Amino acid sequence: MKRFLQLIIFLCLISSVHADGKREYLTALEVERVRVFKELLGSVDSKTVRQTVDDLEKNDYPQVNLQMKEAMAKTYADIVRDKNIEGQGRRERLYSMIALNMAYLQLGGTQDKAGSAEPLNRLIRQKLREYLPPEIFNRPGFSFIVE
Repeated sequence: MKRFLQLIIFLCLISSVHADGKREYLTALEVERVRVFKELLGSVDSKTVRQTVDDLEKNDYPQVNLQMKEAMAKTYADIVRDKNIEGQGRRERLYSMIALNMAYLQLGGTQDKAGSAEPLNRLIRQKLREYLPPEIFNRPGFSFIVE
């Protein structure tokens, strides 16, 4: 189960590596945004800021992936605060659920309604949509669906 969740998180956050060797670099402001969202995630994200920046810069669409990670971190921080989620295991499970719901949105899942009987999934999707810029749903690099 843990491997499956790690795979989903990986797929959700990492798009394909540039085949042509071109690489976009994050600006200083974008690196600062990485620092901010990593602070929100705390101990559920063990990568360093540098590792996270490197991962983002390896993507075809680093800015889209940055926006996704920011939305996930803000969603996580809101729910931890509002629902008083304590304990490393519970927080890791929550973050995994957030990653799964982000993948659901990337796979074309319902964007206008929560679309789930599970109250926590509804809350997560509501928060993700709140924090994701509306245009991201139509931007290259967001969807896993290739047409």
